[in-house]
Amino acid sequence: MLKKITTTLLLLVCALLMQAQKIQVIDSDGNPIAYVCVTDEKGALVGSTDTDGWLENTKGNSVLNFSHIAFEDMTISVADIVDGRIVMQEVDFNLPQIEVKPKQLAYVQTYYRLIYFDEDGPIYYRGGVIDNTYEFAKEKTQSKTRSLSKGKNGFLRFLISTFVGRYIDKMGQIRKESTYQKLLRYQSEGKLSITENGPERQIVSDTVSTLGYIDTDTDARLRTTSFDVWAYNDHVKATEAAAKAAAKGKQPKEKEEKYETQDSYYEVYRIDEEGRSRIDDFVMRQLQVNGRHKSDGKEFMILLQAYTTDRDYVDKKDYKQLRNDNKVDMDIRELKQFEQAHKIPPLAPNVQNQIDKLFEKELNKK
Repeated sequence: MLKKITTTLLLLVCALLMQAQKIQVIDSDGNPIAYVCVTDEKGALVGSTDTDGWLENTKGNSVLNFSHIAFEDMTISVADIVDGRIVMQEVDFNLPQIEVKPKQLAYVQTYYRLIYFDEDGPIYYRGGVIDNTYEFAKEKTQSKTRSLSKGKNGFLRFLISTFVGRYIDKMGQIRKESTYQKLLRYQSEGKLSITENGPERQIVSDTVSTLGYIDTDTDARLRTTSFDVWAYNDHVKATEAAAKAAAKGKQPKEKEEKYETQDSYYEVYRIDEEGRSRIDDFVMRQLQVNGRHKSDGKEFMILLQAYTTDRDYVDKKDYKQLRNDNKVDMDIRELKQFEQAHKIPPLAPNVQNQIDKLFEKELNKK
């Protein structure tokens, strides 16, 4: 009997410990925050929150860093977490509205940074400044990018910068179609549904699960869209494969992949009184890729954050002068100064320290 009681107590303690390892991240209004990047005190990857703001496992860490493009980065002791919930504060990054002028081009300067995490911490960093234009008459976008990158070793930097660099740069550019507009198009095509969920919040879902949220702040004139791209694409592929197999009277085959990944978007645009946005109303974007190598089970995360830092309406002649005036040399010191000057939300200190180590030689130069 004593053995049974002891075993039961041990199981109860284990269950409580597991319960303590699951936490939820919310905003000041109590809404869940999806796609928060979580690292330990050394900057090593712990995981990220799902669409309902849950981090399933803190992996026994006593200190955690929380990073999200629209909220202030924070570091917290797990022992200080009350009721399993963490409240993050929104960043004050609302650029003032400017008057639309009868000019040829909309000019939007964006800044982006990308961090590649593995279970030991950041192993690749890329940052840059992009001059974007949108030509109204031709409905055409163009972008000029200046970037800086560093890897834990030269070969890694070469591989990523050479084969993925252009794609990374593109993620920091303005787009003709926002994620919100894309979701409306998917809804019109019957691919997913958008339903009301209280004041100024909508749920995005398909027949399988919730895929994200659309939040509209009419007072601040901002619209936020979060969307789990991986889950959506996975559901579409599974449905198409099942339909093809059924037509042939067979069972769908599962395709072997080297990685398990989950790609999530978070995007913010300004809106007018009627809820509309222009292409130059882009405020910020976050792409987060959570992955796991199937061969050894090791996890990795790619976090990209992009921000609008300046915008104007110009002629082509004005644009050339503007580009020259806004020129930023791709030096890590100057890039960090650019972040501070434009009030880019800083990374958690532990994470920033690990990134600085990648640029140790440059930062140690007098």
